Amino acid sequence: MTRHVAFMPLAGDSGISTREWAAVQDLLRDLQAEEDREHLALLYGQWRLSIRAFRRVEARRMTAIEPTETDLLFHKACIADLMSFGTLLQIAAKEHADEELAQYGIRREVIEAILRDLHNTFDEWHAQILQGRLDHLSAAIFDAAPELNLSNPPA
Repeated sequence: MTRHVAFMPLAGDSGISTREWAAVQDLLRDLQAEEDREHLALLYGQWRLSIRAFRRVEARRMTAIEPTETDLLFHKACIADLMSFGTLLQIAAKEHADEELAQYGIRREVIEAILRDLHNTFDEWHAQILQGRLDHLSAAIFDAAPELNLSNPPA
């Protein structure tokens, strides 16, 4: 299923944000248009490349500066597409033995770890997390035993 999205600058938007996100979405569209699932290694490599491009734009548009409403929308759309495509890779990888995947440098656990990271990023930026969950995560992070605190290890 191929989706076609027009990229038009929004009123008051310089268009720079739109062009940056469009580059990431172009890569994602290329991945989604690929119908021959026998090229799993190629698709996996293109997915990883798309993630790197996404992370570069994310760093420039989401963390280095205050993201605009357009940035937030493109970020949400791109990360949803990356998660969707990664899930399709995960499904396709189930049809192959670990040894076969390893010949192409693909490991199931790497796909799963990348997907978890993408889901965490989505949740961080776009999900509504219940206060109880936030309290639990804060306690786990900030009230951790000293030996688990990697940023301030004991002397």
